[in-house]
Amino acid sequence: MDVTTDMGTDKLTFNSTENPSLNFNDVGAGSLPTDNAAFNSTKNPPFEFSDYTQRVIVATLFLSVAVLGIFGNTLVILAVLLSRKVRTATNAFVVNLSVADLLTCLVIPWNAVALLGREGLPVGVWVCSVTAVVQNAAVGCSVFSLVFIGLNRLLLITRPRTTYYKIYTPKKIVVWLVLVWLIPLFITLLPSLMNIGGFTYNKKYHTCGSTTSQTSSHIYNIIVGGVVYPILLIIIIACYLLIWRHLKHHTKKMANAQQIEATPSIPSTISMGYTGSDDMKLSHVNQKSLKADNSQLGRRQSAITKNMFFVVCAFMLCVTPYAVVAMYGDSPARPYLFALFFFNSCVNPIIYGTKHRDFKAIFRYILRPQWANIPEPSGFFKVLRRSKCCWVSDQSG
Repeated sequence: MDVTTDMGTDKLTFNSTENPSLNFNDVGAGSLPTDNAAFNSTKNPPFEFSDYTQRVIVATLFLSVAVLGIFGNTLVILAVLLSRKVRTATNAFVVNLSVADLLTCLVIPWNAVALLGREGLPVGVWVCSVTAVVQNAAVGCSVFSLVFIGLNRLLLITRPRTTYYKIYTPKKIVVWLVLVWLIPLFITLLPSLMNIGGFTYNKKYHTCGSTTSQTSSHIYNIIVGGVVYPILLIIIIACYLLIWRHLKHHTKKMANAQQIEATPSIPSTISMGYTGSDDMKLSHVNQKSLKADNSQLGRRQSAITKNMFFVVCAFMLCVTPYAVVAMYGDSPARPYLFALFFFNSCVNPIIYGTKHRDFKAIFRYILRPQWANIPEPSGFFKVLRRSKCCWVSDQSG
């Protein structure tokens, strides 16, 4: 997934006979390379996001997203650190998603700095280069985290628990999380490794992004944005469609079972004049209790799955418009779509805080603060309590 802001042509042209490639190592703080030699030409000048008022507006949007995202994602990570109640296999990937979003929000302000610079980039170009790498890798990590969350929910709901726990052991979860970071990081650095592109300050949009130097770099962007990203989205959507189909079939099956139970019949707990009748009654009650527990657990898992589907929908609504526009060319709307793209990094904690029962309760106790009321306190929480740090004490509840 290409989250950069470079949509220049794919090949640099110079008046000299040499046509040097532009990569990460070519960028210095003293000289800012252009995306295109035609950028400085008087004939058919390319689009430039030059209106300073609009740049201030977009920079303000960037900074607002950064503040909300840093606060919200820190809250999610802190909730998992403090309470064992939300330490599940699914939430391991949720926290990973929050870490990726937090990293994105931490580098967003440098895009605002680039936008507000009247005479080009006011800081070293290396800052923009690092910013572009981090935001690319972090967004890629977000996509892969959503894929693994979808697969996790699918296995949890549609497969036996024994199968689920064989796949999601603590050691295997660590392996999955490492892969979730390594794969997008490799995809992000691939243009620099192949010497077909790099990361720098984009003079056209006054933001931090990638630069292209060869036709093959354009092919790379098409493959990532037009092939890899859609395939990952298809996998995510397929997971939730399969979950929906399973839940629909399960609900229908449960309704039929309840209808059969409601049909008048000879009571199974009639006393037959021997002491075993109490055992029959107890067995009947236990069966009902077990069914009720399973039904409650099923509803809880369905609610969690629905919440994660909301996260997927938010991601698609925020990211897809920018991804589509980025593949087709320059557009005055692109900086605003970039702001919408970044908004995805702060929206997930809002979903957790309003839709997820456990996160909602823990958020409330953290913010009041009533840390002593946090359910199922973790070892980390107990250490904080002993040190009486961060309002944690026996009197805080």
